[in-house]
Amino acid sequence: MNKKRVAVVGAGITGLTVAYRLSKKSEDFEVVIFETDEKIGGKLRTSNFAGFQLDEGADAFLARAPWAVELFDEVGISEEFVSPRSRSASIWANGSLIPLPSPNVLGIPLYPDSEASDVLSAEDSQKIRDGGIPENTITGETDISIGSLVRNCVGDSVFENFVDPLLSGINAGKADAMSCATMAPHLLEAARHKDGLVTALKETYEKTDPESPVFYTHPEGMGHIVKKLAEKIVGSIRKTESVTSIEPSKEQWIVKTSTGSEIVDAVVLTNSAQDAANLLHPLSLTVSTRLSEIEHASVSLVSFAFETLDVEIPENESGFLVPRSSGKLMTACSFSGNKWTHLNDGTKTLMRVSTGRIDDQRHETLDDEELVECLMDDLKTTLGVEKPPLEFRINRWPKALAQFEVGHLQKLEETLSILEVETPGIFLSGSYHFGVGIPASIRSGNEAATRVLERFGRN
Repeated sequence: MNKKRVAVVGAGITGLTVAYRLSKKSEDFEVVIFETDEKIGGKLRTSNFAGFQLDEGADAFLARAPWAVELFDEVGISEEFVSPRSRSASIWANGSLIPLPSPNVLGIPLYPDSEASDVLSAEDSQKIRDGGIPENTITGETDISIGSLVRNCVGDSVFENFVDPLLSGINAGKADAMSCATMAPHLLEAARHKDGLVTALKETYEKTDPESPVFYTHPEGMGHIVKKLAEKIVGSIRKTESVTSIEPSKEQWIVKTSTGSEIVDAVVLTNSAQDAANLLHPLSLTVSTRLSEIEHASVSLVSFAFETLDVEIPENESGFLVPRSSGKLMTACSFSGNKWTHLNDGTKTLMRVSTGRIDDQRHETLDDEELVECLMDDLKTTLGVEKPPLEFRINRWPKALAQFEVGHLQKLEETLSILEVETPGIFLSGSYHFGVGIPASIRSGNEAATRVLERFGRN
């Protein structure tokens, strides 16, 4: 059989996953990846900062989600991964840092009697003791928001002090509007337990090894993982070559780029939802409109390096979260050296401060100097930092994090079905499919590759 040519648009972790899966059948497929940037990896980038290899975007991935672990096992780098040495974190509440309840699931305390009990109402503490039985029964397969589920089962103070700050730190969104089926399907299942949400979460927790890793990273950064994955791809990666349009040509597609054009049998769009919408606008107005409607939040990450003697941070903690009710610009602070052994040389203390939510884009109105000044004020308030940093680095990520509203997965499935009918041979994949994070992006890449294989009967 003749090889099928497949164009992959975007060389982020999703696009690289698609290309890797298809290139494993190199006798069937010829893969070419088009990447607008001069670097591959998308938001997974690592560069030198203060003498360390420090990530500019995501610095770890969930160990218990299968998709990333399985892929990196195949690539042959899993044995090199390391886990955080600090597993505890705090929340900024009532003017001080309060340890997050331990154990917890997405911030939901499994036991009410902890150091965090001071910020829980007596009523909500009792709800936890009673097993987290919802006031209004949660039944069927209908998606609901994480906020409505948590408030229903364990109360407002649990949600506002723990769950929302945690998820808004991950997703830069509002957990009151987040799809539970997309972002936390295990909570949806647990809430339907006959004895309540907390009872179900406890049962799962008790079957889990508490010492098993929660996160993994590579000592050389996430950029190293990208590099190793790219080395396994049989095909070409064309950097600084943007796809400008896609046109039908009989049973094939003409992919026009900033430097020329290619005729291919299939196209996999792994770029942002908005960029994919623009390319699909002449081909499928319905799909283009649906993709354009997906909201995205912008975030900024500011890395600081301090003299270790100039700052005092809690021992054995990985960082802290800041709820939106605080009014502060920062949403979270990660103690990089506490978290990762390879980022601690005993002389410098590294911190990564996050800012930006879907409903708080103040950071976008600030220039670099103003942004650093405001975040230093927040560090002074929360940690008592008085001395200026040795170095700082700003990474701005505009429209980086998709927001997953209630009903997202059903709408996505409908969108993919429409695309299959209206533009057969064009496929969608990306971080706006199954949730934020590296495993979810890899899952999306896996599924897109499977659809390509099925189309050409090569699975």
